[in-house]
Amino acid sequence: MKTELDMLKDIKDTADNIYLSIDHVTKSQNKGKASLEYMRSKVTADRRRAELEKELAAVLKSTLEGLEELDCFLDAVENLAVTSLPLFMEENQVLHLPGGISPVTVQLVIIAARMVCPHLLKFKRDADAFFCPKLHNGEVLAYQLDKYIRTTENICEKLEKSSFCDFCLKMNDDTLVDLDVDLSEDDTQRMLHHINQLEELRYV
Repeated sequence: MKTELDMLKDIKDTADNIYLSIDHVTKSQNKGKASLEYMRSKVTADRRRAELEKELAAVLKSTLEGLEELDCFLDAVENLAVTSLPLFMEENQVLHLPGGISPVTVQLVIIAARMVCPHLLKFKRDADAFFCPKLHNGEVLAYQLDKYIRTTENICEKLEKSSFCDFCLKMNDDTLVDLDVDLSEDDTQRMLHHINQLEELRYV
């Protein structure tokens, strides 16, 4: 994204200089040559703008692909932020975490996700509509992408200060809930129903 940001700025700067201003003529010592350059810029401007818009479209296509991948990360942070802390208590006899991960570690990750959650509001979820390849929006597009980069770095930095990184490295596909306590079939089905309801509420 930083590379794409630099490319956006370059395209914007080039677009700003497509049209030579009349100052190019009035402030030039060789006004004849400057006048020709001024008139030539008017003739070639439309073609050059079309070329730049194609370049801009290519850059933004890559940007949108990156933002789509970033959405998965933002959704994960959001889901962590609404995960119930009381579920991960030492007293919970139903919950069995993978080896090396304690309930306290999970709680720290959830708390860290809650702390950074307000930053998620800075991201526009209609990125396709916002990042349109229009040259006159070049400055706004560059500003927004720079904001996304700085916000993402801020989120990652705060998560790294929790036990998030260690937690992620230790994650595996082991079963996280083991119903080895003395529960009847009805109790088990009722618990499953409640879990499904909570999952639906999370995405409302």
